[in-house]
Amino acid sequence: MIPAQHPYQANYRQEKDGRTVHRSKPVIAWDGEGQALVADERSGQLVPANNGRTFTGLSEGEYPVVAAIPGGGWGARFKEEDGTFLVDPLVAWTIRSNGTLTPIDTDSTGLCDDPTTVGNFDGIVAPGAEARTTQQDSSE
Repeated sequence: MIPAQHPYQANYRQEKDGRTVHRSKPVIAWDGEGQALVADERSGQLVPANNGRTFTGLSEGEYPVVAAIPGGGWGARFKEEDGTFLVDPLVAWTIRSNGTLTPIDTDSTGLCDDPTTVGNFDGIVAPGAEARTTQQDSSE
């Protein structure tokens, strides 16, 4: 058995209540023949990823989140259609096992996500910089 050094994930697709549900599991290791191994939820043992009819393949995965820290007054800045800017406070920063730091904000429904993936994302604002940024933008 060879421990997985780079994150890969095993992907699965199944029908549930008339709709298709996609899910994934991290690849924990590779066996001697190159088969991806994942943890079995019931037994906790490593099993071949393709050990089921819902398996659809492997893909590159993300490094797992190993820690989260509070947003600390930082914000995500978004440019609105009318040219104004909106700054949402970050609720947290996540830290992945490879050291990557990701900002996390929340929408009005409580869904938390990385604001840098939103189309009108304009940047990260440091604590206390929101007022200065807004004043600069209005004077331009």
